[in-house]
Amino acid sequence: MDIFDVLTAISKKKMAFMQTDMNETDSLIKAEFEISKEYHIPLLDIKKLLGVRFIPTGPVKTKNKDPV
Repeated sequence: MDIFDVLTAISKKKMAFMQTDMNETDSLIKAEFEISKEYHIPLLDIKKLLGVRFIPTGPVKTKNKDPV
């Protein structure tokens, strides 16, 4: 299975979910999850295929400046 097969499967699942009166965003999220389970592809890899960028959510270090 190549990238295009995965993207096609996601698109078909998304359209099927949208026909059940689910909004586009929720149907895309559910389609990604279903394809991830069905084809044993990590969800993060599917997100990368779709071009989603992740921002690290660790603690942000700031420099303490001395008060003037």
